[in-house]
Amino acid sequence: MMHTFRSTASLYLPPSTAAASAQLSPAWTAATGPVNWMRTTSAGALVVATTEGLKGVDPATGAVAWTVKELAAAPETGYREVERTPFIAVAPQGRPEALFVLEPFSGTVAFSSDAAGISNVTSTWFLYENNAIVVVGQKPDKTAAMACVDMATGVVRWTKDDSFSRLTACNSAGPDAILLSTLFFAYKLDARTGAELWKKSPDPAFEKMSGLAAMLDKGGANINVPGVTGVFITTPHAPGLGFMGMQTEQRKESTDSQGKKTVTVTHKTFVNAFRIDDGSYAWSAPLQMQQKLGTLVPLKQGLLVGAGDTRSVDLLDYATGTGKWGKNGKGISVKGILAGAVELEDGTLLTSGSGDGVVTLVDATGTERWKKPVKLDGVVRSVRLLGGDVLVATEQEVDLIDRATGLSHLQQPLQGVAGPAAEHNDATYVFNTKDGLLYSVSEGGGAARALGTTPVVFEGKEKPTALEGSAEGLVLSSDQNLALLRTDGTLVYRKYLPAPRESGLVRALKYASAVRAIYAAAAYSTTSAAFGAASQSIQVTDAGSAAARDVTAAVSQVYGEGANAAVGAAARFFQEANARFTASATTADLHFVMTPEGKGANVLKALRRTDGSEAASISLGTEKEPRYEVDAFTNAVYLAEGDGVKGFRP
Repeated sequence: MMHTFRSTASLYLPPSTAAASAQLSPAWTAATGPVNWMRTTSAGALVVATTEGLKGVDPATGAVAWTVKELAAAPETGYREVERTPFIAVAPQGRPEALFVLEPFSGTVAFSSDAAGISNVTSTWFLYENNAIVVVGQKPDKTAAMACVDMATGVVRWTKDDSFSRLTACNSAGPDAILLSTLFFAYKLDARTGAELWKKSPDPAFEKMSGLAAMLDKGGANINVPGVTGVFITTPHAPGLGFMGMQTEQRKESTDSQGKKTVTVTHKTFVNAFRIDDGSYAWSAPLQMQQKLGTLVPLKQGLLVGAGDTRSVDLLDYATGTGKWGKNGKGISVKGILAGAVELEDGTLLTSGSGDGVVTLVDATGTERWKKPVKLDGVVRSVRLLGGDVLVATEQEVDLIDRATGLSHLQQPLQGVAGPAAEHNDATYVFNTKDGLLYSVSEGGGAARALGTTPVVFEGKEKPTALEGSAEGLVLSSDQNLALLRTDGTLVYRKYLPAPRESGLVRALKYASAVRAIYAAAAYSTTSAAFGAASQSIQVTDAGSAAARDVTAAVSQVYGEGANAAVGAAARFFQEANARFTASATTADLHFVMTPEGKGANVLKALRRTDGSEAASISLGTEKEPRYEVDAFTNAVYLAEGDGVKGFRP
């Protein structure tokens, strides 16, 4: 049975308040000092920036739990959640090249670029089993370097030179060792000392070219070589083995009789397996292909290898490297370049990643199970399993596919953005954002049918973004609109509150909604991006990445693995994250909307989902940008006023 989720911020109020709208009083006031800005993390920690330092406030009591004075007056632009990790990253005032990484519940500084002597950090790898953080950045002399930092103390254990300045993967190999890869080599290092335990290339020929190998090992391994890429994978499906793919590019220039020059570019890809224990090759020979390195996906039944420039796909035996699909194990051809895959009970779902969207279901031998693949306009962005159906969405179309037959339940794909969908009372419901109608598909399958004939039109030029089941029917919502439909499509009510003049005022609500959507996605949704993840390690390379992005099914896996391995500062986070993940299976009775209150003031209003009436409100005053945060799970609201923060709780 699928859980239902709200993708909008909500607040639960006791039944005693249900008779009429009421102004909520704060449950506590935190004496933080003047607030520059504040943030609620995806796990529920409250971080407040002041001129005295960066502070952590206990969400339950309002007590100031910790202060990091080195981050006094830290700019809001220098803050981010480190994606899919327990930590936040903050840059000190006036020094954007510097970086502090903190665990937000305890305030423990897990990494300081000042203490580590590594600034301008370009990538960060969190290795919970090793209680370590591996960072790549610059030394004071501006040379590239890699450092391993103790996650509990922030102390640098060891550093490496610019040979390791462009890592493609970094994984734990048990509590005492680290596996990492550059473009050309895979390494196993002692986690405590950094000592090299072994070094291998997926192309054994490199092992015989000592001069070239030496050059590549010293900086050359990470020079900007056109067309050279690499990836390293470990998987619980093949314990004791690591898999590396490497692509090289060859350019050949020719001149015809007229003097016209032509450049021919070809690619060669190597895939090989190593025994993690000693670095020895596990396969008798590497897999060599005249193609670009594409998507590698570790499945239960083998390593899925898709070409980056052709429609070739093969499934390799983990132990031997032999192909398991197609004639003589030479692979199969699919309708689109492979972007990702997910294993189902009845086969493997393959998705394309370029051009038009294509979804194909194949059996254990690689034979297509459907008469023809599912094709949609646009690149496949997400695949959601809804009972016996598959909801496929691109940026242009949405289709609902019968998993057994591959046939669409819809007369034609729904046009526009991915319409919200939900499972409720043994049926799948999809809202069509183009015609404004609700469609249903029974548990037994068959064609989708429109429920009713009158479109549901939201005001303020909004499109519905969330659909979920409730005791009263189906709740449809967006930022400023709320509606309730019966399962026959009848509109019970529609409520609209105008948006505030300044669009930035709803940032906190949008963030809370997105965070909640992360957990929803982790429970029942999968995306092509997640399918094709080439590494189990947690990498952060985008300084602008936010926690409130679509993390999908990988979230639950990371939380589970992290919780099992986490020690010290990380342990609290995973406790909180898992508790919230469980709590996300329940829905709240009220829906929060921000709207103008008159005379330049704005107010947060809690609307009852049952009838759209107002249950409570929190005045945000007349500030052009009121500083408030919303926790979509505990349904708490935090408001910065005067020299402190007020917390509102049910």
